[in-house]
Amino acid sequence: MTITRHGSIARRLAAAIPALLLAVPATLPAADAPAKPLRVVSIDMEGGGGTLFVTPQGRSVLLDAGWPAGIRGTPLAQSSANRILAATKALGVSKIDYLIITHYHLDHVGGIQDLLAAMPVGEIIDHGPNRELAPAGTMPGPTATASLYARYEALLDGRKHRSVKAGDRITVGPLTLDIVSADRGLVPAALKGAGGPTPGCEAPRLPDIGNGGEENPRSIGIVASYGKARIVSLADLTADVEIGLVCPVNRLGLADLLVVSHHGSQLSTTPPLLAALQPRVALMANGATKGGDARVFQTVAAAPSHPVVWQLHYATKSPEVNRPAEFIANPDGVEDGGFALDASVWPDRRMTVTNLRTGYSEEYPAPR
Repeated sequence: MTITRHGSIARRLAAAIPALLLAVPATLPAADAPAKPLRVVSIDMEGGGGTLFVTPQGRSVLLDAGWPAGIRGTPLAQSSANRILAATKALGVSKIDYLIITHYHLDHVGGIQDLLAAMPVGEIIDHGPNRELAPAGTMPGPTATASLYARYEALLDGRKHRSVKAGDRITVGPLTLDIVSADRGLVPAALKGAGGPTPGCEAPRLPDIGNGGEENPRSIGIVASYGKARIVSLADLTADVEIGLVCPVNRLGLADLLVVSHHGSQLSTTPPLLAALQPRVALMANGATKGGDARVFQTVAAAPSHPVVWQLHYATKSPEVNRPAEFIANPDGVEDGGFALDASVWPDRRMTVTNLRTGYSEEYPAPR
């Protein structure tokens, strides 16, 4: 793999990008014009969910809304909603066309009320009813999943909304999103170009250490296609469910860019998944103290495709396995950094990933 690195020049370009993007016309020029990249921004949610897709035409998809304002000691000015708003403004986007709530945990759905108050959202998508109920005879607390879901349902009143199942597809201009998991259901047939056997399926499975709550294995997982490029994000899908997507048959195909599942938590990301996807680049949306587990770093490092890993935060739980500082958007080991990772993905599978703290970037050419 040939990689091109950029330092100070990239920093100057990163500062100019927002203004340049605002000047981009809403529609593409003639068909023979050079292709423009899809932008995939991993927003710093302090270990919460928030991945933004923006097409060259300015259409947008947001995976999850992060934390509610004021949670985890985050100042209101640095809430998940404000960080989403900043990311969209930098790319010249004034509306979220599709908001996909992958599941109903606090760090994924908690920020939706703040987000809806901050900017327009076209359609809200989820996997259907909450499955993580409070024990019989108990009253759930305000941050319990059952309470969050009740508030979420109330917010849907009068808004465009639908629930999806595995096998559904969402088309956003040149971007397509195949729903490969939802509510524990898995895509029934292999996607186009997939279907071969996955090596390592016969190896012992990960130890059973629970699933972190019933909503995790019910996460909406997607394979996003932009031309020939593929981006995979399985949200907080747990190892026992994700293995069904690739074993014994790889239903997903290859991935150029992988959003590492579950913030890099050891509850997810198995060797067979990485052997099947063969990602070239991996974005880990961890927090300083959330996710970023050593086992996941080691599994990704041992993957046959040797993906380059970029982190949202320095992982304080696993200091020995952190990447060099240029690959970490927030390297100081504390929350409230606010810097994002920005991937540009071209239809021919070229990619550039930029650390928006420094402007440092690397280019990954299209495979030959």
